[in-house]
Amino acid sequence: MLDALYRITGLLAAASLVGIVVVVFGQVLLNIIDYVATRLFGTSFGLLIPSYTALSGYALAFATFLSLGLGLRKAAHIRVTLLEVRLPRLAQRVSLTLVALLAVLIGGLFTYSLGQLAYQSYAWGDRGTGLLREPLWIPQLVMCIGAAVFLVAAIHTFFEVLRDGHSEALSTDNHAEEVT
Repeated sequence: MLDALYRITGLLAAASLVGIVVVVFGQVLLNIIDYVATRLFGTSFGLLIPSYTALSGYALAFATFLSLGLGLRKAAHIRVTLLEVRLPRLAQRVSLTLVALLAVLIGGLFTYSLGQLAYQSYAWGDRGTGLLREPLWIPQLVMCIGAAVFLVAAIHTFFEVLRDGHSEALSTDNHAEEVT
């Protein structure tokens, strides 16, 4: 069930990236149409996707935060293991436990802070500054959900390390690097 949660948020992150492409490409296309119209007819149509930079920024934040849990569980994150691989087995287990615990603490801090930010934005009625003037609590809530999924993934990883002494999420074997 947790793996399904990580995959769903990963798919939503991918959809956010597609959204960035659509919005930016759409605005570039509208700029080209406007440029051609200015050259041919001497007047600009003023074609614009309202707040396209803000929408792209929100989509980037969505993609970043919604992919955190999947990235952790699939060991797609960057780890510096130069010292860890040289440690004795027991010391490696302690090191992995501390790393997993640190991930839980950071995930909890992110989730709490983003939850507070979203709540305060909702309570104060904060809105974006672009043409759309969207309520800011909406993108902040999506970021909070992504952080919460990361927290769940970190707790999942922490308990794996406690139970088994290791976790695939904290694996030092990176098969993607071996291929390259």
